[in-house]
Amino acid sequence: MFKKLHIKLTAYMGVVLIIFMLFIATGIYNFTKFVFEDGTKKLMQSEAIRIYTYNDSFFPEHILKDRDVLFNLGPKLAIMGSERLEASYVIYNEKFERVHEKKSESEIADAIAALAVDSFCTKTDSYATKKVDGINYRIYTKYFDNSNGPGIVQVFQNTINEEIIWSFLKMVLFLVGSTGMLILLFISYIFTGKSLKPVKETWKRQKEFIADASHELRTPLTVIQTNLDVVLSDDEGTVEENEMWLDNAYSETRVMAKLIDQLLTLAKADTNDEKLDLSEISLTEILENICANMDIIAKNKNIDFELINKEEILIKGDYDKIRRMIVILIDNAIKYTESGKVTVKLYTEKNKKVLTVEDTGIGISKYDMDRIFDRFYRADKARHREGGTGLGLSIAKWIADIHKFSLTVDSVVDEGTKFTLRM
Repeated sequence: MFKKLHIKLTAYMGVVLIIFMLFIATGIYNFTKFVFEDGTKKLMQSEAIRIYTYNDSFFPEHILKDRDVLFNLGPKLAIMGSERLEASYVIYNEKFERVHEKKSESEIADAIAALAVDSFCTKTDSYATKKVDGINYRIYTKYFDNSNGPGIVQVFQNTINEEIIWSFLKMVLFLVGSTGMLILLFISYIFTGKSLKPVKETWKRQKEFIADASHELRTPLTVIQTNLDVVLSDDEGTVEENEMWLDNAYSETRVMAKLIDQLLTLAKADTNDEKLDLSEISLTEILENICANMDIIAKNKNIDFELINKEEILIKGDYDKIRRMIVILIDNAIKYTESGKVTVKLYTEKNKKVLTVEDTGIGISKYDMDRIFDRFYRADKARHREGGTGLGLSIAKWIADIHKFSLTVDSVVDEGTKFTLRM
């Protein structure tokens, strides 16, 4: 499922990248062409002014009629500005007679004469492109009117070299864009996989959670049903005679009630519905009260139990949740200690309140420590039915997190475990 989702997300990203790269490439191409065309137009306009200024100032009428001589001098005679334009031109006088035209380009001049007529009639300049004999030409037509009368200068040049450049630019943009898109797709595939990893992990844990919850609920229900079947099958038996079976069923209902309560707590945690009832509370008082009760349980297991607390420590938190978290930690220590000692210590260290619960029990392996706070996870599978649901430490971690506390664990197999709560 996730593999298909991974490919699908990468494909969607590919479509977005293609559209984005097309947009960028088209933008670069059109902007470059626009800037080039605008610059060329201004250059041709400047060239037309230079040609007209030079001819009007320095050339008498009889020289203007010597067209080949004038053309050879051409734009190289421009005396205004430093930019040069390799182009041809045609000059018209006030009678619309061509006073300059290169004989070899008379056919082109004839083809673009209509633009000169329009400019002469409207007394305006024009800039256009036109195809002559299969070749595109850029034409700038400049209208002049001074003391010598009106005149027209047409500057034109073919765009063969430019078309080669534009084709090359398209190819470069295509190759660069395609290569960039493939690289980005590869990067996208990697990062999409990394983004899906926590989702995949969450989905996996959710499946485990549902399976484990179903199993945990099924087990007490099976025990209850089995015991009640025994009672129902004994038609002549009294309540006292069937007390053992009824007690077993009742015991399992308490296990179910505890499990359901924990599941509801975690469900609220997932939806952030649980609100904190914050107030200043005495952690010392809570700890002493809990340890007084836990000491009895420890003695029943022949386990030494010690509380070390030499100062009054106050914190801001939710009384019920803080109490529940401490009960879980101490109960967990006693439960997984067969013999030895459980030590609970409360003290201040570097302006931090610290609570440690340390036991000499079975310990936790390094592999299990990574998942010790996961729901329904038990490091010791063999102790599956010893009153635990595998949810206690998950709840304890959640309570610590919503209070912005730090709950960590250190453990060595067969030596013991130490939970540290920093507040």
